[in-house]
Amino acid sequence: MWYTGPMSNTPFQIALIGSGVMGEVLAKGILAHQLCAPQELLITSPNVKQLARLAAEIGCATTTDNRAALDAEVILLAVKPGHLPSVLDQLQPGLTDHKPLILSIIAGATLATIAMQTGPDVPIVRVMTNTACLVGKGMSVLAPNPHVSPEQLARAEALFSAVGETVVSREEMLDAVTGLSGSGPAYIFLIAETLIDAGVLQGLPRAMARQLVLQTMIGSAELLRETGQHPGSLRDMVTSPGGTTITGIQVMEEYKVRAALLKVVEAATQRSAELGHKVEQAAKARRPH
Repeated sequence: MWYTGPMSNTPFQIALIGSGVMGEVLAKGILAHQLCAPQELLITSPNVKQLARLAAEIGCATTTDNRAALDAEVILLAVKPGHLPSVLDQLQPGLTDHKPLILSIIAGATLATIAMQTGPDVPIVRVMTNTACLVGKGMSVLAPNPHVSPEQLARAEALFSAVGETVVSREEMLDAVTGLSGSGPAYIFLIAETLIDAGVLQGLPRAMARQLVLQTMIGSAELLRETGQHPGSLRDMVTSPGGTTITGIQVMEEYKVRAALLKVVEAATQRSAELGHKVEQAAKARRPH
């Protein structure tokens, strides 16, 4: 049942299932980069208010019926992991003849888990992205199954390049990707918060401390990118013998900051694998016996 949005005879290029934050960001990025026209983009969700707002803001078509997504060439799944089995149940009957490219940003949902309900020969790309997509600086890693053609993979890369950078990888790396870059913004935010508080503790106004920390982080990241040098080499450039920097680094080593970060990524990687197992078990429970 249609709720709102433009109606036309133009076939949908892309259907986005899920109108949450990431879904909205991806939709706006896709349209901003003119990867399809507004009337060629369909967004589905049970949230009628969000659909009405998106239809008004970006001119896309919207519906509360996920089955309408089957008319599109590309279906992008952007729902919570717990909602995935029911969404795929709705789509599965229509995938017998029509096999659209399915893209999934659902944490923990493996290619095999999705294929349990879509069928074994549907082209699927699993994507791990992060919240930096909100400002067009996301990092997205794509893992295709064997049924994805080079043209389809290129199209998937183009969609996620609209909100940042992309890398194509083997799926077995995605738990580590999740632990490093998927969860990575939270680590950076915590470090930034701590450094700002440290500046305030030393007598700096909070606004000044924030500006100093943010620009230092941005500048350091750009220096790494532009020079291509190893982080250790760049660190040596600002570490004078007996100076302030080496004194600060000594304290970081004493408090095992390096070891803590290694453990943080390791723990998040393991948790990603655990969550993937839970999603897989939920999908298996819905399979007919």
